[in-house]
Amino acid sequence: MTDFLDVLIVLLVLVWLWTRFKKYKADKQDDHQHEHNNKQDEVLAVVVVKEDRNSKPIVVEDVDGDVDYLQLAAEKGREAKLAMREKNNAEAWELIQQQKHFYSQLTDQQSISVTELIGLDSNVSKDLANLLRLEKKHKDALVHIVYWVANSKSVTKDQESKLRAYFNRAKLTGSTVNDVMDYCLAAGIKKFHVIQKDVDSWV
Repeated sequence: MTDFLDVLIVLLVLVWLWTRFKKYKADKQDDHQHEHNNKQDEVLAVVVVKEDRNSKPIVVEDVDGDVDYLQLAAEKGREAKLAMREKNNAEAWELIQQQKHFYSQLTDQQSISVTELIGLDSNVSKDLANLLRLEKKHKDALVHIVYWVANSKSVTKDQESKLRAYFNRAKLTGSTVNDVMDYCLAAGIKKFHVIQKDVDSWV
């Protein structure tokens, strides 16, 4: 009789433990599903809202919720050119800085190389140089022109002409325009802060 009671007690304990275990597993699965749904909601919420000139919000994202920084940069570039045409130079400068910021985000998102990033970044320096020229900041403008020309795949006649014009306005005495052209044509990428230091040394 005692053996039968012992077996019965063990069976009841096992049934109770099994019931608790099944409940624990079910609760764990519910928590995991809830967490997964929350993560999906968070991913879907990763958007960038951009205001255009009419204050209409534009949402830029792809199906995975990744922000399209290249598209955002292009939008800022178009807005900046419009601002320049309307002679809103301060607004244009700010928009170009935003464009450069979006380009910098591409390294994390799309794993582009430093060379490709500098190629994109230096391309907008032509417009920054023009804005600085209008403010008569000729040495700073020259830095941007050199950054643009030096990181181009090939130097065009337009770039060569602009380089000469900006160099003449800067009135540098420590170098010649031909020296600066040779500097631009030298192999390798040239970072902006390095060009700044080099231009300062030409004064």
